[in-house]
Amino acid sequence: MLRTASILLLLALFPAPAAARDEPTIQSLSAIVEGEKVSVRFSLVNGLANGEMVEALEAGLPTSFTYIVEIFRDRPNWFDDSVGRARIEVICTFNSVTREYLLNYRRDRKLVRSETFTDFATLITRMTHIEERDLFEIGNRQYFKLKVRVKADLMRGWLLYVVPWEISTRWRETRVRRADETP
Repeated sequence: MLRTASILLLLALFPAPAAARDEPTIQSLSAIVEGEKVSVRFSLVNGLANGEMVEALEAGLPTSFTYIVEIFRDRPNWFDDSVGRARIEVICTFNSVTREYLLNYRRDRKLVRSETFTDFATLITRMTHIEERDLFEIGNRQYFKLKVRVKADLMRGWLLYVVPWEISTRWRETRVRRADETP
């Protein structure tokens, strides 16, 4: 009896993860070098699969995705050599009076641009499809030894209303390539 009760308590405290198809993931990651600069492109899939995020956005609460993008030299059997890191924040707020969504796009905590949308589908596309031209400068490093990795921090959750934790995607990585190379 005690064993069954403890198993039920553990299942209540730590529910099983959502199905893999509903889990937010980074897809279509590519890193292209042109000269000494690397451009990065990727998409977040199922970023708003959580209904709470959509409800919070429509209630007027700021909703944000934070993308962490790193470029590094891959060194097998040793620590990776970090070349650079960028933090991209996409913050959206709904104005219930004008029925518009305000989207602020920040790179390394500096505002890059602000846009307004009336169409929710267009807003979601702008929040989840990222294309950063010339994001990193690699200098005289050999591009084929470099990799780029990306993860997205989606929202903060609470365990038992006390312990905070970030809901994030897994890291996705790819090699840096030239535009004329095929993956």
